[in-house]
Amino acid sequence: MDRLIGVCLGSAAGGTIRYLLSAWTLRAFGVGFPYGTLAINVLGSFLIGLVLAMDGLSTVLRVSLTVGFLGGFTTFSAFSFETLRC
Repeated sequence: MDRLIGVCLGSAAGGTIRYLLSAWTLRAFGVGFPYGTLAINVLGSFLIGLVLAMDGLSTVLRVSLTVGFLGGFTTFSAFSFETLRC
């Protein structure tokens, strides 16, 4: 049950940060290319690799960060959609 709660809370936080960062980059760089989504996915992929390489994390924390927070933060399908829409 702890893993489920961690994934739920992590997903909410990751999705919220993703939305805010994407909105900021849209205002800063315009709509010509989905820079925010690209930056989010590159950063998220790096962070997932970093978390998975860390020793000593509990299973609950590892799942909460990777599946929850970073899963909510990164969404490759959004990048595909926005790239085709441009």
